[in-house]
Amino acid sequence: MFKILIKAAILLFIVISIYFIVNPSACSNMMAGREYALPSAADEARGGIPASEQPSYLSTDENSAASVEAEGVFDTNTLHKTYDQPVYSQEDIDYAIASRYVELEREYARGENTIGRDASREISFIVMDDFEMSPTEWEAFLGRATASGLFDRVRNEMPVQPEDASSASAM
Repeated sequence: MFKILIKAAILLFIVISIYFIVNPSACSNMMAGREYALPSAADEARGGIPASEQPSYLSTDENSAASVEAEGVFDTNTLHKTYDQPVYSQEDIDYAIASRYVELEREYARGENTIGRDASREISFIVMDDFEMSPTEWEAFLGRATASGLFDRVRNEMPVQPEDASSASAM
Protein backbone atom coordinates (compact mmCIF):
# COMPACT_ATOMS: atom_id res chain seq x y z
CA MET A 1 0.00 0.00 0.00
CA PHE A 2 2.84 2.37 0.93
CA LYS A 3 4.61 1.71 -2.39
CA ILE A 4 1.45 2.59 -4.32
CA LEU A 5 1.14 5.93 -2.49
CA ILE A 6 4.79 6.81 -3.17
CA LYS A 7 4.40 5.92 -6.86
CA ALA A 8 1.20 8.00 -7.06
CA ALA A 9 2.94 10.97 -5.42
CA ILE A 10 5.88 10.73 -7.83
CA LEU A 11 3.52 10.49 -10.79
CA LEU A 12 1.58 13.53 -9.54
CA PHE A 13 4.85 15.45 -9.11
CA ILE A 14 5.89 14.60 -12.68
CA VAL A 15 2.52 15.72 -14.09
CA ILE A 16 2.61 19.01 -12.16
CA SER A 17 6.23 19.63 -13.23
CA ILE A 18 5.36 19.09 -16.89
CA TYR A 19 2.38 21.43 -16.53
CA PHE A 20 4.56 24.21 -15.10
CA ILE A 21 7.18 23.68 -17.80
CA VAL A 22 4.55 23.91 -20.54
CA ASN A 23 2.70 26.81 -18.88
CA PRO A 24 5.25 28.94 -16.94
CA SER A 25 2.82 31.76 -16.30
CA ALA A 26 0.70 29.34 -14.20
CA CYS A 27 3.58 28.99 -11.75
CA SER A 28 4.09 32.74 -11.36
CA ASN A 29 0.34 33.28 -11.06
CA MET A 30 0.10 30.59 -8.38
CA MET A 31 2.97 32.20 -6.45
CA ALA A 32 1.28 35.62 -6.71
CA GLY A 33 -2.07 34.22 -5.58
CA ARG A 34 -3.88 34.78 -8.85
CA GLU A 35 -6.04 32.14 -10.45
CA TYR A 36 -5.18 32.91 -14.05
CA ALA A 37 -3.17 35.34 -16.16
CA LEU A 38 -4.32 38.30 -18.16
CA PRO A 39 -5.59 37.13 -21.55
CA SER A 40 -3.36 37.70 -24.50
CA ALA A 41 -4.45 38.61 -28.02
CA ALA A 42 -4.10 34.98 -29.05
CA ASP A 43 -6.41 33.88 -26.22
CA GLU A 44 -9.02 36.41 -27.24
CA ALA A 45 -8.88 35.16 -30.82
CA ARG A 46 -9.56 31.63 -29.55
CA GLY A 47 -12.52 32.77 -27.47
CA GLY A 48 -10.80 33.69 -24.21
CA ILE A 49 -11.85 36.41 -21.80
CA PRO A 50 -11.74 39.85 -23.45
CA ALA A 51 -9.55 42.47 -21.80
CA SER A 52 -12.58 44.62 -20.96
CA GLU A 53 -13.96 41.83 -18.73
CA GLN A 54 -10.82 41.07 -16.74
CA PRO A 55 -11.31 40.28 -13.05
CA SER A 56 -10.90 43.10 -10.55
CA TYR A 57 -8.19 41.32 -8.53
CA LEU A 58 -5.77 41.56 -11.45
CA SER A 59 -4.13 44.93 -11.16
CA THR A 60 -3.52 47.24 -14.06
CA ASP A 61 -0.54 49.54 -14.44
CA GLU A 62 -2.35 52.44 -12.78
CA ASN A 63 -3.40 50.45 -9.71
CA SER A 64 -0.17 48.51 -9.22
CA ALA A 65 1.96 51.53 -8.27
CA ALA A 66 -0.49 52.59 -5.57
CA SER A 67 -0.91 49.08 -4.19
CA VAL A 68 2.85 48.49 -3.94
CA GLU A 69 3.32 51.61 -1.83
CA ALA A 70 0.34 50.83 0.37
CA GLU A 71 0.92 47.20 1.36
CA GLY A 72 2.31 43.85 0.36
CA VAL A 73 5.68 42.36 -0.34
CA PHE A 74 7.90 44.20 -2.77
CA ASP A 75 11.51 44.56 -3.75
CA THR A 76 13.43 46.64 -1.23
CA ASN A 77 15.80 47.86 -3.93
CA THR A 78 13.01 50.11 -5.16
CA LEU A 79 13.12 51.98 -1.85
CA HIS A 80 16.61 53.34 -2.43
CA LYS A 81 16.90 56.85 -3.70
CA THR A 82 18.05 57.14 -7.25
CA TYR A 83 21.21 59.15 -7.51
CA ASP A 84 21.89 61.08 -10.64
CA GLN A 85 24.99 59.71 -12.22
CA PRO A 86 27.29 62.25 -13.79
CA VAL A 87 26.98 62.59 -17.52
CA TYR A 88 30.32 62.56 -19.28
CA SER A 89 30.80 63.92 -22.75
CA GLN A 90 32.55 61.93 -25.44
CA GLU A 91 35.56 64.25 -25.09
CA ASP A 92 35.83 63.43 -21.37
CA ILE A 93 35.69 59.71 -22.08
CA ASP A 94 38.23 60.00 -24.87
CA TYR A 95 40.53 62.00 -22.60
CA ALA A 96 40.33 59.33 -19.90
CA ILE A 97 41.14 56.58 -22.42
CA ALA A 98 44.05 58.55 -23.85
CA SER A 99 45.34 59.28 -20.34
CA ARG A 100 45.36 55.59 -19.49
CA TYR A 101 47.12 54.80 -22.77
CA VAL A 102 49.83 57.43 -22.14
CA GLU A 103 50.25 56.24 -18.56
CA LEU A 104 50.84 52.66 -19.71
CA GLU A 105 53.08 53.89 -22.52
CA ARG A 106 55.31 55.64 -19.97
CA GLU A 107 55.47 52.52 -17.82
CA TYR A 108 56.64 50.52 -20.81
CA ALA A 109 59.16 53.21 -21.68
CA ARG A 110 60.66 52.94 -18.19
CA GLY A 111 61.11 49.23 -18.81
CA GLU A 112 59.03 48.06 -15.84
CA ASN A 113 56.84 45.82 -17.99
CA THR A 114 58.31 43.68 -20.71
CA ILE A 115 55.28 41.74 -21.93
CA GLY A 116 56.08 41.68 -25.62
CA ARG A 117 57.96 43.23 -28.49
CA ASP A 118 55.01 45.21 -29.77
CA ALA A 119 54.31 47.40 -26.75
CA SER A 120 51.72 49.62 -28.44
CA ARG A 121 49.62 46.60 -29.33
CA GLU A 122 49.89 45.24 -25.79
CA ILE A 123 48.97 48.65 -24.36
CA SER A 124 45.97 48.95 -26.64
CA PHE A 125 44.68 45.54 -25.54
CA ILE A 126 45.10 46.50 -21.89
CA VAL A 127 43.24 49.78 -22.40
CA MET A 128 40.50 48.01 -24.36
CA ASP A 129 40.07 45.60 -21.43
CA ASP A 130 40.12 48.42 -18.86
CA PHE A 131 37.39 50.37 -20.65
CA GLU A 132 35.53 47.28 -21.96
CA MET A 133 35.87 48.38 -25.56
CA SER A 134 35.40 46.29 -28.67
CA PRO A 135 37.93 46.51 -31.52
CA THR A 136 35.52 48.64 -33.56
CA GLU A 137 35.10 51.06 -30.65
CA TRP A 138 38.86 51.20 -30.27
CA GLU A 139 39.28 52.02 -33.96
CA ALA A 140 36.65 54.76 -33.69
CA PHE A 141 38.45 56.18 -30.65
CA LEU A 142 41.80 56.13 -32.45
CA GLY A 143 40.25 57.99 -35.38
CA ARG A 144 38.82 60.69 -33.11
CA ALA A 145 41.97 60.97 -30.98
CA THR A 146 44.32 61.16 -33.95
CA ALA A 147 42.20 63.75 -35.74
CA SER A 148 42.05 66.00 -32.67
CA GLY A 149 45.67 65.46 -31.56
CA LEU A 150 44.48 64.11 -28.24
CA PHE A 151 47.51 61.93 -27.52
CA ASP A 152 49.92 64.85 -27.92
CA ARG A 153 47.76 67.05 -25.70
CA VAL A 154 47.59 64.35 -22.99
CA ARG A 155 51.36 63.77 -23.16
CA ASN A 156 51.93 67.51 -22.65
CA GLU A 157 49.40 67.86 -19.81
CA MET A 158 50.29 64.74 -17.80
CA PRO A 159 53.17 65.28 -15.41
CA VAL A 160 56.21 63.13 -15.99
CA GLN A 161 56.90 61.04 -12.91
CA PRO A 162 60.56 60.76 -12.04
CA GLU A 163 62.00 57.25 -12.06
CA ASP A 164 63.49 57.73 -8.58
CA ALA A 165 60.04 58.21 -7.03
CA SER A 166 58.67 55.06 -8.61
CA SER A 167 61.67 52.94 -7.61
CA ALA A 168 61.63 54.32 -4.07
CA SER A 169 57.97 53.45 -3.65
CA ALA A 170 58.62 49.91 -4.87
CA MET A 171 61.11 49.29 -2.02
